[in-house]
Amino acid sequence: MLLIESMSSDAWPTQDDTRLREIMPWFEDPLDLLADLDEMRRESASLDWMTEDSATAELFRQACGSQAGGLVELPWLDADLAVLIGVNRNLGDDVALALDYRTGSDDPSVVASDWWTDPQRCAWRVVAPTFSAFAAALGVDARRRYPYVGPDELLMQIWSQGTGHPITSPTDLAEWLARQDVGEREEPFTFVIDQLTTLRLAPQRSEHVVCAGGAPVLSAGEITFEPDGDGWRVSEISNQSTGYCPEPESYTAVQAALDTAGLDHPGRFTVPITFRRCESCGQLNIVKDHHYVCAMCDEPLPASWNADAAGPPAPRPGNGTTVGDTVSGTVVADERPFGPRIQLDEHTSKPAHIRDFPWQGKRSDAVRVGQRVAAEVVSVDNAAGRIWLSLAATEHPELWHYLKGLRTRDVLTGTVADVQNFGVFIALDDGPPHPSYPGVGFVTIPELTWEPFDEVTDVVHVGQRVRGEFRQFDTTNGEARLSLRALRPDPFQIFADNAAVGQHLTGTITKVIPFGVFVEVADGVHGLIHKDNLADAQVDTPEQAVQLGENVQVTIIGLDRDRRRLHLSRINDHQPKPVATEQPVQDDR
Repeated sequence: MLLIESMSSDAWPTQDDTRLREIMPWFEDPLDLLADLDEMRRESASLDWMTEDSATAELFRQACGSQAGGLVELPWLDADLAVLIGVNRNLGDDVALALDYRTGSDDPSVVASDWWTDPQRCAWRVVAPTFSAFAAALGVDARRRYPYVGPDELLMQIWSQGTGHPITSPTDLAEWLARQDVGEREEPFTFVIDQLTTLRLAPQRSEHVVCAGGAPVLSAGEITFEPDGDGWRVSEISNQSTGYCPEPESYTAVQAALDTAGLDHPGRFTVPITFRRCESCGQLNIVKDHHYVCAMCDEPLPASWNADAAGPPAPRPGNGTTVGDTVSGTVVADERPFGPRIQLDEHTSKPAHIRDFPWQGKRSDAVRVGQRVAAEVVSVDNAAGRIWLSLAATEHPELWHYLKGLRTRDVLTGTVADVQNFGVFIALDDGPPHPSYPGVGFVTIPELTWEPFDEVTDVVHVGQRVRGEFRQFDTTNGEARLSLRALRPDPFQIFADNAAVGQHLTGTITKVIPFGVFVEVADGVHGLIHKDNLADAQVDTPEQAVQLGENVQVTIIGLDRDRRRLHLSRINDHQPKPVATEQPVQDDR
């Protein structure tokens, strides 16, 4: 549960009497939050003996639901479904704080005793609808973080493939989808919710641990988008991730990230999956129809999440099958969400699935049921008993091994071979040709330059010589993702070194949009003034307050170095609306 996790991370308890009084203003006597499970068990035992005496039970408004013959509702406490997490600091005060599991076991409500409304008799009042809400009000980060539980060999990909792309707005998503292959947009993408509650996306069949940069996540799975007017919405979403195995309840973090990004979503996992590891054989199971029995050894599975438990080692999926082996087999089925399943010729009962397809032709032609295939083993998940294969590795071995040998921050040179509105293809000097695309190197639009521009051809043109920093091996398309701007100083970071919230600047309005204007305050550095901060009086459109090309005085009200975002307000007599600025995180470049 969230309380146990916050204890293990030393986030609980946060003893803050001032905040507790703000949360529970009727309290007059101080409380001590209980620090460990032993204390909670010991203090909660008092609930049982209090209900055994009718007079005491009446005074403290406590009953055992199992004996009451009906629902026990507030202001009474159901002693069978309550755990004390805080007790009176002063002896004899008889005040308490409890988790109330009548509202559910995943995130119970928090209730507290009240002797002040009616001094002759205790009552129990709701402090917070959920423990997570109570913890947030107290300043405790109680969100569950899921550690990586997959095979170790996938961790090596983190250093060569970067991290998933952050999505914080509908524009971010639209731009990212525009850079994906048209045929891929209807398929599920890999997603994680990082520890800043930010949605990160990667092409389908990408490893979740790579998308997360190896860090724990708040949730992970597969996500599908569909057109929605001029934008996109989430049509299907699952917590399918054998690298992290998050609980279905992790959708609360998903919802927070999607709501922050302004994306419409179903409000739940459309395909919820429950993972449990067998404590007898170590097999990682997907629980179906609430049947908590191991598919490998028929032993009962635990009720609580334990995918990160070591347990007894599971058998290897094959006779010595390891990453890098070339294997052969027959396509027997297309199993969502894993993809085409291959029955290997080698003696193994464990499933093998295709992760990377050939980089030319239709995928459906490459994996028809009954078709024979040869593929390279790219991952052996012993914990889940699953093998992942690459057809691209065997059909294009020279290109595969070249790309696999690249390392993050390698500097590659080449010639611009093609310019598209979704990115630029680079014919690399030392790489083999690509079977489908004009070049093996590929630069997405944001990685071209730090400066804003209107047309891609304003930055590069066909035939131009370029140098780029290697960021990622795109196994789906067989590309070396490059960044041209990474080899140049970032003007925003240079500006931020000497900038601070509250600083006054002069800038020029360079772009007008429906909800505000962009102002250039230094070479290559643009900030946003929301229309609410353009004038003393409310305006319906930015044009009512300013004009394109106008010089204006502004104040910095928000500076986010990690996302390269600058929020501004015009200097007026009114107090500008503040903008919450997230704490910067380490640059992963």
